[in-house]
Amino acid sequence: MVYLNDYSLPLISGIIVALSSWLPISPEGYSVKLMFQSMGPLYESYLVPAYLGILFAILFHFREKIAMGAQKAIRMSIDPDGKFVFYSSLFTVLIGYPVVVGLPEILSPKTADIINAILGLIIITAGLLMARRISVPLRGVDDRLREHEDEPTLIDSLVVGLAQGISLIGGISRSGLTLTILLSTGASVKRALELSFLVTPVYLVMRLAFIESWDPDLPVALLFTAFLASFATSILTMNLLLRLAESLNRRTFLILFGSIAVIVYILGVIF
Repeated sequence: MVYLNDYSLPLISGIIVALSSWLPISPEGYSVKLMFQSMGPLYESYLVPAYLGILFAILFHFREKIAMGAQKAIRMSIDPDGKFVFYSSLFTVLIGYPVVVGLPEILSPKTADIINAILGLIIITAGLLMARRISVPLRGVDDRLREHEDEPTLIDSLVVGLAQGISLIGGISRSGLTLTILLSTGASVKRALELSFLVTPVYLVMRLAFIESWDPDLPVALLFTAFLASFATSILTMNLLLRLAESLNRRTFLILFGSIAVIVYILGVIF
């Protein structure tokens, strides 16, 4: 029998997994694991429904773009975003599968947190250097390949696929790494966020395919609670990030976004 207080762990787990997936930290990093373990030993049982909640949130958020892209694909007229998703997903699988199979536990959660904090510092530095108008590394290459402004190129697909493949090493922030890579191509913050969101499904599918630590025998009501909490949190977080990217200037957004990884790392060290 499921009691009312039994819903608290899957509810909180779904929220934290979603937030740590969209922010420059990771559900499998040391600091987040420490937070989960303080709630209860069964938190890993809710990773699968929580990841599924994130996946369905992306499909819901981009439902119109997906429908339009499917229609164009049927007419053999794939738009640049569709090509970006296809090639990024392909590169994610080609790079990520050997990583997941051959290097599943190469990094400890603490080491992954350090890497995420370094990514956070890079994002903060990028924000601080905005006023100096320093050219980003891949902008010149991408500008020669683009036909239209903000159009993703094959270079974008390759580097994002590489970033997502590396992120499959447990504990490395997918959102932090992909955003850093996309900003290096000269994309605006909002455009970088949108592209990062679009390519998340293949990463989640690969993550789900290799998760071992979950209990499918838990009551369906508890698993659905984790799914629903993650779904709702993902929808709210994606919309909030996109609105902040529009309302804040590039420098402020990057400093705030990168600071999250640094603060979470410091809290993990302290506690």
